[in-house]
Amino acid sequence: MTRIEDIFTASRVVGSHPPIDWDPLVESDALQEAGLLDCRVCPITGRIGLLLDMRTSLQYRTGNAGLLVVRGMRLFRWSEEALERDLLNFAIVSSNPSALSKGWRLDCSLFPDGELSVEGIAADFYLLNASEVPESPPDFSERRFDQARQDLPWWDSSCSVVEWSTTSLVPENR
Repeated sequence: MTRIEDIFTASRVVGSHPPIDWDPLVESDALQEAGLLDCRVCPITGRIGLLLDMRTSLQYRTGNAGLLVVRGMRLFRWSEEALERDLLNFAIVSSNPSALSKGWRLDCSLFPDGELSVEGIAADFYLLNASEVPESPPDFSERRFDQARQDLPWWDSSCSVVEWSTTSLVPENR
């Protein structure tokens, strides 16, 4: 087992992980209903990390967490309607990946009212099983973040890779 943070900071995770069936790096709406938990932008390494709660995802029956790593960062854009709120779970309504002449991009619409765009040279997606995460996502109402976080996959969670995909290995005919 490794930590989710270790996958984000590694130059590339290699191993005998099976390829993912429904690939969010090439297929629109593959991330539909996944929860966006956290975003990391690391200027030192030129990486973006999107930490996802996959327990509510429509497309995946295995894995409770997801990590999308964009290498060679070119763009990170977040916007949301400013709402009075304590904690709010953003769910991905639509995800649209696109191959660029020199890279890769993902545009996501989020519920209730957010948008996220990331772009870089390449991307990797890891479907993960984070340990010690309950079967159901937490109820965010009337909870503080430190109370809800214990029921979420997080950067310090131990995990195993269930499936993965990368833009550098995507066949041309896909």
